[in-house]
Amino acid sequence: MQKRDGIFKNQAAVELGRLGGQKGGPARAKKISKERRSEIARAAANARWKNTTSKGGVMNDWEHTLTASEALRPNQGAEMPFLRFTKENKPIDHKTWYRDVMFKQAPWRNAGAGEETAYISVDVTICGKHLGLQEMELSYKPARAGNNSAPTVHLNYNWTIENELKLTDVTGRTAKVTADRNRYSLEIF
Repeated sequence: MQKRDGIFKNQAAVELGRLGGQKGGPARAKKISKERRSEIARAAANARWKNTTSKGGVMNDWEHTLTASEALRPNQGAEMPFLRFTKENKPIDHKTWYRDVMFKQAPWRNAGAGEETAYISVDVTICGKHLGLQEMELSYKPARAGNNSAPTVHLNYNWTIENELKLTDVTGRTAKVTADRNRYSLEIF
C-alpha cells in the first residue's frame, strides 16, 4: 500500500490501471474519426472555459478597475505606468495564463534576468478619445509571483498614454484589454 494524494492505494492496482489506460487510449483514438476527435476536444475546451468565454470559446479580454497608482495620480503609493494583469475573479492561474494564453501570439523575446518582453500594437481609447494604434511593451517575469502572488504580466504605458492619463483622471474607471489573435485593444471608460 502506498499513500498517494492523501489516500492509501494498492500499488499493483495503480500500475494495472495505468497500463490499461496506456493501451485503451490509443486503441480508442484509432477507432474514432479525426472529425469526432476534434468535436471531443472542442467540447472539452468549451467546458473548461465555459464561465470565462467571450468569442469562440476562448476568454480574450480582461477588465479591471484602475487604482490611483495605475491612473498616474499622486497618492500615498508610487505611480505605476503599467497595467498588472490580475486574476479578477476568473478561474485561471494568473501567474501563467496571460503569458501562455491571452498573449500567446505576441512576439516574446528573452530580455535576460528571467524576464521576457514583447512589443505589440494596441488600439487605445481613453474616455472616448481614440488615440489609435500605440506600440506598447508587455513584460512577463515569473519571479514577480514570489511577492505575495503578484501579477507576472504587465502592459507598460508608452509616452502618449502616460501624457493622456496625466491630463485625464481615470481613477476608478474600468480598463478593458482585448486580445483577438494578433490584434489588441485597450479601452478605458
